[in-house]
Amino acid sequence: MNHLCRLFVLAAAVIAFCFPALAQKKTIETTLQPPSGFNRLPVKPESFAASLRHLELSNQKELLAGDGKTVLCDEDKVAVTTILPYDNTNDVGVDGVVRLWGDYLWSRKSSSGISFPLDNGQVALWKDWRDGLRPRKKGGRFIFTQISTPDGSNANYQKFLAFVAEEMGAIAIRRESTIIFEDSVTVGDLIVALRKDTESRVGIILDACKGPLGERLFLLGTCGTPSTNLYIMKPYAPVQGTNEWFSLEGAKWAIGEGSRADLRRVTLK
Repeated sequence: MNHLCRLFVLAAAVIAFCFPALAQKKTIETTLQPPSGFNRLPVKPESFAASLRHLELSNQKELLAGDGKTVLCDEDKVAVTTILPYDNTNDVGVDGVVRLWGDYLWSRKSSSGISFPLDNGQVALWKDWRDGLRPRKKGGRFIFTQISTPDGSNANYQKFLAFVAEEMGAIAIRRESTIIFEDSVTVGDLIVALRKDTESRVGIILDACKGPLGERLFLLGTCGTPSTNLYIMKPYAPVQGTNEWFSLEGAKWAIGEGSRADLRRVTLK
C-alpha cells in the first residue's frame, strides 16, 4: 500500500470514528433488505423511484404531529424516515407525498417549472411564489397577488410546499393521477383509500422486490392522519406480507382499513 492510500484509509477511519452518523447513514436501501430469494425491482437512475430508496431513516422512536409535540400512535411502524410533516389545519396525510416530490423536483433543478395541483382545481406554481405572489382566498378560489419581493431560496420554497400541503389532498391526487393495474405497480406509486375526502388515507410504495416465482412484495410508507413523519408501516405477517414487506393485497388493506383502496400513479413536475 503506497503512502497516499495509507493516508486515505486513515482519513476514512478518523471520519468513521469522529462522525459515526456520516459513516453509518441509514437509508431504505442499506437498512431494509428483501426477504431471502427476493431481489429489488430495477428503477431508472436519478428517477423519483430511485430517490425513494435513498430516503434516510431516523433514530426517532415516536411519531409526532406537525406541531412537533403531539405524540401519535406508532404501533404499526417498521422505521421512521426524516421526512417531516407540516403543521396544517386541513390535514389528510398527504404531507409525505408533497415533501417527497417537492424535494426531488428541487434536487433536479427544475425550479422554474415546479407546480402542484390543489383540491379546488387550481395549480400552484413555484415560479409565482418565488416572484413574490401570495394567495388570497376569494370564494372557493385563490387570487395570487404581489405582496413580497422575489426570493428563490430553499427556505422560501419550503413555505410554498407548506401551502401546497395545506390545499392539496386526496381530491387533487385522485384527479391528477391515473388508476393502474396490480401487475404494473412499482416504486413511487400510490394507494389511496376512497373514504370521505377529509378522511382519505394515502400510502406510497417506497420499494419493491420480486421473488423466484414472480411474486412481489412492497415497502409501504404513509404519514397517517393527522400527518406525522413519513414512516414505513409494519405488515401483520404472515397474512399481509413477509418481514417488513407487504403483499399488494396486504398494503391495500392496511391503507383502506375496510374501505376501497385504488392503485394510482401520479407524476408531478
